[in-house]
Amino acid sequence: MTLFEIPLTNTSSTLPADVRVWLELAQARVQRYWDQFPTKPLPQYVECDFEFVARALLDCEQSGLIDGRMFVEWGCGFGVVTGVAAALGFEAVGIEAEEFLCQEGQALLASANLSGEIWHGNFLPHGARNLAEADDPLVSLTHDAEPAYPAHDCSVQDFAIIFAYPWPGEEHFLKLVFDRFARSGALLLLFRGPFQIELYRKK
Repeated sequence: MTLFEIPLTNTSSTLPADVRVWLELAQARVQRYWDQFPTKPLPQYVECDFEFVARALLDCEQSGLIDGRMFVEWGCGFGVVTGVAAALGFEAVGIEAEEFLCQEGQALLASANLSGEIWHGNFLPHGARNLAEADDPLVSLTHDAEPAYPAHDCSVQDFAIIFAYPWPGEEHFLKLVFDRFARSGALLLLFRGPFQIELYRKK
């Protein structure tokens, strides 16, 4: 692969007020989802540490690591991190295969007057499945939705930074997809678990 890891050194900085307000609003909506989980089960929805990721994204921006303003979240759920990116001034997009989550994410962003977009579809571009081993039980490959990019006249190469929270064992596959389809200089931000986040740049 042509990726190299970049250490994040300042993930404890103070978040801007509008980002904090957004996180409070989004967390309240996610909690309402968990309260009604028996009636709207989404077995593949798992949330990351939104505040920790927000601080990492802010660190990327303040450190001058990002060479563009287009951000995409692969598998965005309710679009919480997408909203963080929008609040930080990025042209933010979240891609989600579950239609219910797309609707909720769009409504949530609109309620906060944030300009981020939620695209219904697959975050994997055409050809990405060929990078997986035949016997890999990857959750990312279980969605039948078509890639979201063509409908919006763009590709993975248009984005300066990509965020994802991989399922256990899928981080290598997502790095392969990023390495194959992202443009040179793009960043991949991966949340890996409590207090663990990784940042990669494509050479």
